[in-house]
Amino acid sequence: MAKTVDSKAYPLKELFLDKFDVDFYQREYVWKSKQLQDLISDLSTEFLKNWKEGDTPDKVRNYDPYFMGEIVLSLKEGERSAIIDGQQRITTFTLLLIYLLNNYENLSQFPRADIEKAIYSDDFGTPRFNLDIEQRKDCMLSLFQKGSYTPTDKDRQYVENIVERYNEISDCWDDRINKDNVVNFAYWIKEKVVFSKVWTNSDEFAYVIFETMNDRGLSLTQVEMLRSYLLAHIELPERDIAIGLFDEVVKRLVGIKLSSTSKAEFEFFKMYFRGHYAEDFSQSKDSKSDFVRIGKEFHRWVRDNDKDLLNLKSSADYVVFIEKIAYFSKQYEKINNIIASRNTNEYLYLIVNNDYNFTLQPALILSAIKYQDSDEIVNQKIKIISKYITKILTWRVWNHWIISQSSLETPIYGLCKQIRDMDIEAIKKVLYGDPIELPPLNNSPMLNQQNRPKLKVLLALITEIVAKNSMSPDYLLNKPYIEVEHIWSNHYEQHTDEFADQNAFADARNNIGDLLILPKSFNASYNDAPYSTKVEQYFEQNILAQSLNAKKYKNNPNFQKFIEKSKLQFKPYEEFKKASIGERAELYKSILLWNWNKDGGLED
Repeated sequence: MAKTVDSKAYPLKELFLDKFDVDFYQREYVWKSKQLQDLISDLSTEFLKNWKEGDTPDKVRNYDPYFMGEIVLSLKEGERSAIIDGQQRITTFTLLLIYLLNNYENLSQFPRADIEKAIYSDDFGTPRFNLDIEQRKDCMLSLFQKGSYTPTDKDRQYVENIVERYNEISDCWDDRINKDNVVNFAYWIKEKVVFSKVWTNSDEFAYVIFETMNDRGLSLTQVEMLRSYLLAHIELPERDIAIGLFDEVVKRLVGIKLSSTSKAEFEFFKMYFRGHYAEDFSQSKDSKSDFVRIGKEFHRWVRDNDKDLLNLKSSADYVVFIEKIAYFSKQYEKINNIIASRNTNEYLYLIVNNDYNFTLQPALILSAIKYQDSDEIVNQKIKIISKYITKILTWRVWNHWIISQSSLETPIYGLCKQIRDMDIEAIKKVLYGDPIELPPLNNSPMLNQQNRPKLKVLLALITEIVAKNSMSPDYLLNKPYIEVEHIWSNHYEQHTDEFADQNAFADARNNIGDLLILPKSFNASYNDAPYSTKVEQYFEQNILAQSLNAKKYKNNPNFQKFIEKSKLQFKPYEEFKKASIGERAELYKSILLWNWNKDGGLED
């Protein structure tokens, strides 16, 4: 049979009516928080460029479309189309559609029927998801019908990844898209988000198409165009030296493996140019701001700002510019190497912020470093800046505030501009004033499906503050299979003397004062055990768990010295009651406040 190939552009609502499959070796879903954040940020920005207050859904007809790239398919006779390239985007858009349906379907004029069909619809008598994969069906059906899913031991790892990305959509959400315009947003997604569907009747030829699009004949990247532009302004013989220097920068950056699938060689240049040179940080519809242009086309931004903003007027200026890029790329590599090393004894807060999945940390640190700062000064700045970032993130997590890149990008880059090129004492003076808004540590955080990963980091931090200051550092997230666990077993009938109903009991049980982080095996063994049994076993666990047991307060001089020095209200509990949960929550809060009040708050 002759091989054929064809292509056509389709809006999401039409493309997603098809039913797709993937070969078994492509079934993993690998998108991380960064890719989800970038997608939602891009969609939100493009939609808001068109939307005007008061627009009705019919106005969406005239909004600009948004192109989401090619979906490459292999058509098999009598079977569903096999996806060769595009399953990550199809899965993520399906999760986004489910989120829209679960949160906004009751709004007037919400296009429920079309959204439902784009997620899950009839396929010759059998209801199927657009991307129908047996191993993820239970998860997707639960998200679709209930808005939540708890992975089981039988689920593959990528199912947990799907659940995490779904739960993070609310964190990434742009609050400019709300009940006033979300109906228009839903119409825009289904009608104006466009994919190019490329299909062939041959698996072999489908991969040839994929390789052609991704590996051959590509336009130069932004980094390659920046290289050409800078080198063109450098005279011989300096140019040969500059070529080697720039190419060494790229080699170094390519070798950095980020926790997301973003490429370090692009992330570095965006962070460096924004943090050290950008003046206009507007993220509004005005796409000409430094911030927006650097994000989209930093090579052109350098070209357009070379004389005035960057002061590049001679061959020597361009050489120094590349030398600065080389210096700061080494600092960027250093930051990422420390994160990869998990060296929490020296750089606890740098690792904690990474565990919070906060991707803007290197940008703020780089902006604080001055060209040719010594290693000692750079190390101090890393520690000072990362501890302040941890305070921002922890205070926000405690109060259920969002900590996504989209929610903190504006204040973080505003602070970049404020502290760029400062010396250490000047930076401290700025940070002592808490330049980024912090909520007070009021009330107590409550565990839920969405914030469990963040509370795990928060509890690990609190535990490590106690451990480190008791001369026994042991950051628990450096170990595998650590989970958030309840002190109380889930047995309301054991607490009817203090609670009138099950809901009140559940609220108390999910309060942070009833939570610890422990090995997953501990929960498997003692999940249903009474407190009297658990408290004996806690003595073999981490220091925060041990502090519930009276034995911890005997013959532990370093722990006793810490209590005396900090004046924190540690105490053992023979019984653990409702009031005990409140006391433990206050203790956790006091540990955080003490840690950021001692020694000026930025030293460790």
